[in-house]
Amino acid sequence: MTKIIGIISHLILFVRSLRGITFFKYSMRFLVVFLMLAGAWVATRELDLPPQYEINDKLIHIFVFFGFSVLIDLSSVRKPFWLWKALPLLGYGVCIEIMQYYTPVRSFSLLDWVADLIGVLLYFSIKKLLIWLYL
Repeated sequence: MTKIIGIISHLILFVRSLRGITFFKYSMRFLVVFLMLAGAWVATRELDLPPQYEINDKLIHIFVFFGFSVLIDLSSVRKPFWLWKALPLLGYGVCIEIMQYYTPVRSFSLLDWVADLIGVLLYFSIKKLLIWLYL
């Protein structure tokens, strides 16, 4: 168990050091913006997936917003997380749902936004757990 905690602590220190590298920080910001624009584009298109490839839509939302949370957290050291990172990310989720309301092939879903929130909460919880294990 102490070996696992040691590995986690080294990983946390490594990730924290990456945020101090200017090129890495700006690369993460560019990646976040690019992926959000791509996400907005995909969110307003009709998806013709065969039934055997369909995945639960809410799981996709959770996974995507977990990933966005990781990238946004890596791109900035601003605190608190909820004000500077999670709130804008959740605002993006609301904007996507509003865009889908006005798109004929998609629809507004409050449950999609709840799944977005769960993805952010999941990241925040895992991050806090790792920090707690580190300390």
